[in-house]
Amino acid sequence: MNESKVLISVVIPTCHRNDLLAKCLDCLAPEVQTLAATEYEVIVSDDGSQTTAEAMMREQYPWAKWVAGPRKGPAANRNKGAEQARGEWLAFTDDDCLPEPQWLAAYAEQTDASRPVLEGKTTTEPTRGLFYTAPTNTTGGYLWSCNMMLQKAVFQHLGGFDDKFPFPHLEDVEFRVRLQDAGHELHFVPEAVVFHPLRPIISIMKQTLAHESDWYMSRKHHLPLRYFQLHPLLYWKSQLRLVIRDSRSPSEALRFLITRSCVEAALLIPLAFRWNRKYKKVSP
Repeated sequence: MNESKVLISVVIPTCHRNDLLAKCLDCLAPEVQTLAATEYEVIVSDDGSQTTAEAMMREQYPWAKWVAGPRKGPAANRNKGAEQARGEWLAFTDDDCLPEPQWLAAYAEQTDASRPVLEGKTTTEPTRGLFYTAPTNTTGGYLWSCNMMLQKAVFQHLGGFDDKFPFPHLEDVEFRVRLQDAGHELHFVPEAVVFHPLRPIISIMKQTLAHESDWYMSRKHHLPLRYFQLHPLLYWKSQLRLVIRDSRSPSEALRFLITRSCVEAALLIPLAFRWNRKYKKVSP
């Protein structure tokens, strides 16, 4: 096993997904990870209300710590897990992700006070078509919350993830903006690999509601909106690139984009006026 002088606290938010969480924890078991078991801990912050993972973890994963989440969304859930951490470094992944055996060891080899913010490589499976998606990061620069590690002192100094986002969307992007505004560089560790399975795209209604987080983000950091308000052409360009990549034919992709975007725009326009008023006075 690789040795490390730094204790890493792995934080996993979860909510009503015990089956996926179990697969994630299987990947983080002491007999699976190549980092010495004494050099890391796993904390699961559970936002479940109808059921929780407490009993399952007590029976099958006694080496991991379960804590009750605040039930305020994934940002607050991650923050709650981080509060329980004993380590100098915080590593974040999600309950539907599968860290590879060398994930923590690769991060541990790069721990350096002069490089307090690290991000790993996030991969996914071959596409199943237009109705599935997953975040990927093969070159760095994103700091997705499914595969990142940073010094706990830096995380605490910045106040953690912003739990005021109205929809679980963009919390990690906003955290990255604050990190970079504070002068921290992102250091890519390609050997720290997490596999993110494809998941179904959210419904048009949920996608529309997710844009409220864009409004909040833009007002908080004085950034231009990405969707329909200021930069519609950039939005179409980015979406077209995604659907062409994930479809079998350009015509199929174009039909999908036009139909979905038109419905989304019709739903979004009346909401936009409300959000403009709601977040007019938001400050960093």
